[in-house]
Amino acid sequence: MASESLQQHQRFLAAVLNTAHEPLDAEERAMARIKFYRIIDRYSKRKRDGSKYKRHLLIRYTYEYALSEESRIHFLQTFYQALELSIDGEGRVNLDDKEQADKLWLKISAFADFLVDNFYLPLSLLLVKASARRAPLPTLMSQPAVPDLITDPREDCLTRDRHRCIITQAFDFDEAVSRHKQYADEAKDDEERSLFKGGNHFLHLEAAPVLPHSLAEIGSSPSELSRTKKLTLEILNIFDNGIQNLINECVGKPRNAMTLTKNYHHMFGEFEFYFTRLDGPNDPPHTYKIDNFLSSPMRKELPVTRTFYTEADGKPIDPPEPRFLALRRSLAHVLYLSSAGQYIDELLKKLKENPADEDGSTELGLFAQLRLDGWCPATNTERQ
Repeated sequence: MASESLQQHQRFLAAVLNTAHEPLDAEERAMARIKFYRIIDRYSKRKRDGSKYKRHLLIRYTYEYALSEESRIHFLQTFYQALELSIDGEGRVNLDDKEQADKLWLKISAFADFLVDNFYLPLSLLLVKASARRAPLPTLMSQPAVPDLITDPREDCLTRDRHRCIITQAFDFDEAVSRHKQYADEAKDDEERSLFKGGNHFLHLEAAPVLPHSLAEIGSSPSELSRTKKLTLEILNIFDNGIQNLINECVGKPRNAMTLTKNYHHMFGEFEFYFTRLDGPNDPPHTYKIDNFLSSPMRKELPVTRTFYTEADGKPIDPPEPRFLALRRSLAHVLYLSSAGQYIDELLKKLKENPADEDGSTELGLFAQLRLDGWCPATNTERQ
């Protein structure tokens, strides 16, 4: 059994790392989609097996929420290779045969778990770590390979967003204190409106990264990347082909950040809300509807529509990268619709409460590997 599991894992690895798929013509693409839905729909009728998330839906929505047709076809080719299936009639599985159908379901379940363990979970860990600390975004000025990085991304982000949370419109507390010291009650906000006479509320604001800056490969050769990091990056590129190059370009810059309160930064890290770009004829550029899946008194400001600025102090400055926000939206939907987000939240809670618990749970080996690869937060012992 261990040998079979290892072989299966190696097959999944080979499928994910395969970047040399043969291009498909229109007929082959249509056939690939039809066969995919026939397989997934077959298992949508399956009785719940006690799993903590809906594996067939994770597979389905990972495909459907990929950000381009090229990315969706890439995922289908990865799916078929991982499951040892062909797009054409060869290697056909008779889904009406219970034994064959059950064997295929085991492969699908294992592939879904592979995606969670090597992509969705590590990415969630990175975002939780990023939202747990209040610190300026890294400038990476020590990296000689990074051209033209700004000197203080947090300050540039706050300036672009007019020192206000993009959701609540709360004004930055520290900036308000500074302006009050200089101008007293006559202080104004960034748009020349009264700061202390207009019902503003003031909170400490943070520059929240849209994607974790540690996903960037800057300063690291492929041989230096950990096993899970390399896998995560490859799956990320399946989701949005070529996005890794854009991450490297935008790390430590306002294109990968927005101003949020601490609470909303934390919720953003847990995929509790998302941005949908509005492209109507009357919508200004870089306008988004910000929404969540479940209404909550803790998110009473949502849904809301906001437009990002593209200049500050008369100088152009980049808004958050639209592809990053689109990717975050896709990931949030996959995690919510498949219940994998809730499952990951439970894993992270277990890791936080018992970081060194050796109770023989199935997650122990996964936690150990993630910690070795630098994904997991430090334990209490490591912080001392």
